[in-house]
Amino acid sequence: LVRAEGLRYILEIGTHFGGAIRSMRKGLNKRHIFSNKLVTVDVTNDNMAGLKGFPRIHKIWGNSLAKKVANRAINCFKKPIDLLYIDSIHEYDHTMANINTYGPKLDPLYIVLDDIRQCDSMRKLWADITIKYGNRAYDASEIAIRKGAGFGIIKWR
Repeated sequence: LVRAEGLRYILEIGTHFGGAIRSMRKGLNKRHIFSNKLVTVDVTNDNMAGLKGFPRIHKIWGNSLAKKVANRAINCFKKPIDLLYIDSIHEYDHTMANINTYGPKLDPLYIVLDDIRQCDSMRKLWADITIKYGNRAYDASEIAIRKGAGFGIIKWR
């Protein structure tokens, strides 16, 4: 998605070990390699050594829903951004709170939700999103080779 759509201003919620943000970094078009902004937020400070090999990835340590942390992440960007990637606590309320915290303030082109099939709570969230966004919500689980866990894309704007 990053390469195909030429995305370069990306906020990830839920770094864990940094695999997704590193993959997005690798997906940048070569012409955008120095004109991008990649920020990731996580409650843990795991794998800082793994991110050192990617100096243009900025990590914010803290709860993505804490006002101070959210403001730090939002203030890293000029609006709008290209992609809001959410892969943190896989619960309806938490995921929806992240969408509602960052979506209106950063006005992303896309919001990607990882693990939309992982549990009943996330399946319900995805069902509600498909009702709200209609054909702007796409379950890309099959093509993303995430059949079990799920992978949803919302065309926000």
